[in-house]
Amino acid sequence: MSGDSEQNQTGTNKKAGDRMLKRERLMTIRDLVDRKGIITVSEICDNLGVSTMTVRRDLNELAEQNILVRIHGGAQSRQYSQMTELSRVEKRSLHVSAKTQIAKIVASLIDDGDTVYIGPGTTNELIAQFVSAADVRVITNSLPVFQTFQERSDRFQLELIGGTYRTRSGAFIGSLANEVLNRLRMDKAFVSVNGVEDNVISNANAEEGQTQSIALSNSGKRYVVGDHSKLNKRDFYGFYDLDQMDGLITDSGASSADVEKYRRFTQVLTGTQKNTK
Repeated sequence: MSGDSEQNQTGTNKKAGDRMLKRERLMTIRDLVDRKGIITVSEICDNLGVSTMTVRRDLNELAEQNILVRIHGGAQSRQYSQMTELSRVEKRSLHVSAKTQIAKIVASLIDDGDTVYIGPGTTNELIAQFVSAADVRVITNSLPVFQTFQERSDRFQLELIGGTYRTRSGAFIGSLANEVLNRLRMDKAFVSVNGVEDNVISNANAEEGQTQSIALSNSGKRYVVGDHSKLNKRDFYGFYDLDQMDGLITDSGASSADVEKYRRFTQVLTGTQKNTK
């Protein structure tokens, strides 16, 4: 009976929250988004005691008024500038040892004769030096990744996907890149991300995320690449679900708690140890 009572009480709270004055509710949501930068639907529900449907409706209305930006599973403040994204030059000097561990794992997963997609990212720029497989076709929309494999072009067949060049990450994106990738099929795809939180992987740029999403969907096996600093973080654009990936590749700096947490969604590979789902 007590369980029924608690459930009834929760339902009552939701209904009471839904009856909040709409203007007050919208102002509160706006304040939450502005303070946090990025917020999820569930966080707003918990704060206001309102239903998911009500929150989604309110967020859509605020987005239509250009007050906030709707993102996967929540919203982002317009003041949360994408310029907070570090450039690839700035990223190159961060967590180098961790990125090297990850690059070695990725290289070990590439087999003779594979066709692989390797996405933009400073971790992925380290992969080429560790690949020992033969007759590998490498497809990428990252100029820096392409250049690292080009230095060893006698061992690889290289395909650089063109499009609109994004200087900040060194990636080609946009409709042209997407059109080409839509026509290709790969054995494996390795994408680097800015954030992994619960079941969502994300990065700072929507178009870049969309391009990587196409590559993932057209690959037989899908892997997300990110050092331990990317775990439990989210960025602007969520572009794929972790439970649709064949593995999360991170470094030995990931805590055992995080490894267990993300094993709920996919296989986790850390450093030299492989942790299976």
